[in-house]
Amino acid sequence: MQFSTIIATVLSFALLASAAPVAVNEARQEGNHGMCVSSVNGQVSEIVGC
Repeated sequence: MQFSTIIATVLSFALLASAAPVAVNEARQEGNHGMCVSSVNGQVSEIVGC
């Protein structure tokens, strides 16, 4: 292989790696919604002051 072909291959792999989407932690993205809840027998109730 020619040196320029090797360089072009390495650069193309680098571009593909940088363009790949990065997984995002969805739980961290949602953040704290400010409400605590509990469930008793299927009934959801808010926990005040948690």
